[in-house]
Amino acid sequence: LDPRDLAMVPDRVAAPAQRLAKLLATAKNAISKGGSAEVVLWAIWAASGLAPQWQRASAAGGPAGAAADRDLDAVLALFDKAAHFADTMPPGAPGLFADTLSGQEIAGDTLAERAVREDCVRILTAHRSKGLEWDVVVVAGVQEEAWPDLRLRGSLLGVDELAETARPDTRPDQGQGADVDAAMLAAKLLAEERRLFYVAVTRARKRLVVTAVGGEDTDTRPSRFLTELAGDDISVVRVAQTQGHRWLSMPALVADLRRAAADTARPLPVRQAAAAQLARLAAAGVRAAHPRDWYALTEISDDGPIVAGGEVVRLSPSQVESFTRCGLRWLLEAAVGAGSSDVLRHLGTVIHAAAVLTADGATERAVADRIDEIWHHLDFGSAWYSAKQRALAERMVRRFLDWHAANPRELVAVEQALKVRIGQVEITGRVDRLESDDEGRAVVVDLKTGGSAPREDELGRHPQLGVYQLAVLLGAFERFGLAEPGGAELVQVGKAAGVTLRAKVQRQDALAEDDEPGWAKNLVETVASGMAGPVFTAQVNPSCRTCPVASCCPVNPEGEQVTP
Repeated sequence: LDPRDLAMVPDRVAAPAQRLAKLLATAKNAISKGGSAEVVLWAIWAASGLAPQWQRASAAGGPAGAAADRDLDAVLALFDKAAHFADTMPPGAPGLFADTLSGQEIAGDTLAERAVREDCVRILTAHRSKGLEWDVVVVAGVQEEAWPDLRLRGSLLGVDELAETARPDTRPDQGQGADVDAAMLAAKLLAEERRLFYVAVTRARKRLVVTAVGGEDTDTRPSRFLTELAGDDISVVRVAQTQGHRWLSMPALVADLRRAAADTARPLPVRQAAAAQLARLAAAGVRAAHPRDWYALTEISDDGPIVAGGEVVRLSPSQVESFTRCGLRWLLEAAVGAGSSDVLRHLGTVIHAAAVLTADGATERAVADRIDEIWHHLDFGSAWYSAKQRALAERMVRRFLDWHAANPRELVAVEQALKVRIGQVEITGRVDRLESDDEGRAVVVDLKTGGSAPREDELGRHPQLGVYQLAVLLGAFERFGLAEPGGAELVQVGKAAGVTLRAKVQRQDALAEDDEPGWAKNLVETVASGMAGPVFTAQVNPSCRTCPVASCCPVNPEGEQVTP
């Protein structure tokens, strides 16, 4: 900014700073004349003198040439973005252009040409390959329903379909005509897909390889285009039925050797040779070569129970509900540490913190300010998702505040810890809200921020609420003068509340009013026995679709390889 500051600086340091100062002056001059982002960028580029320097380096090749190629690619992408910005935004806004670039969390795509290396494999779409040629071309994944893809294209909101429906000459009795139109459109799409396939396969100068997968045990099948391409003169090579072909990778080699060594139908010398090669690989430390690592041959590390006889089994009300739903998921989440994403936990923590502030007498404005204060410290992965979750949190807080204002019961404590023991079982946990009804009985309220809620017919025997009431009955809150349970409630403030801004309250009646008052105690004893192990059963339930450990569950398609 001030050239005098460079007077006492060595030339090797001052020279780059002076060049940068001249470029900044050039940019200021272009901006003062009302230049657009593209004009200012051209002025800086012309004044830098880098164009001929990088062009010479690129032509020379070598590491310096590769670096020059990357630099030129970046400049071309920058100019392409500036040109697009100048075409779509008001002129004279280079500052806005700079803010737009710096604010991108994901780099924007560019149509600018890039330097092409000759000694590489190019991966690109069929559309992008038009006009180009290579000695060897591989067209992969030529599957039916993927190529050709005959799904009807449409806009996001279906404007084409709405316009078609609104036509005056469109009548409900024109079903046959609609079928004809659909058939004609499908034929047109098929022709377009065939032309695109023709473009892809004609890019090869010497050798063309087209691949597809299919089989009797799968729904996928090769495209009709594969047969049309081969005709009667070219035979289709079925890799799975061709001896001597395998992927050029170590796992594929190990799998082939293991298959040969274990196949009793093969000659003994072949099996012995395969076993000898596996021994060589195992000695070299190759993964999965040693039989001790083979599937279903490993021994169970410990077949005993998790909790030895006589030891205390510790559980929480939420764990009782989780174990009741699926014992295997409880084991993997509680003992291994698998669980849901941090985003869900962040949101739940914020809502519970807002509930504590409200209980302390904070105003709605104070609660909102506190949430804004801590929100920036939470990691939601991206700015747009953080904004979406912030709006969701605002709706949740609004539901809770309205419910809190209309709640007639007396609030006794919030985020209150509990710890009681029954036999060899110790119940520990924390209740969101402990309240007292007009009869002086304890009512435990649990805030829920998730998107699913139990059915109304399940509330009478809801495990978590039942354990809360059992804890009250066992004296967990005697210091507050509350020894008799008067029921428990789930207050749904998340998506489970529906589209309204009112919280959804799901109540469980007092244990004494149930036909079997001891059902909660029996449930805790049964769950405690199951948690001690050593067998944990995977059960299909509505939560399977969002299970974080589905890949380890034998009842889920993602985890079918796991031995039950």
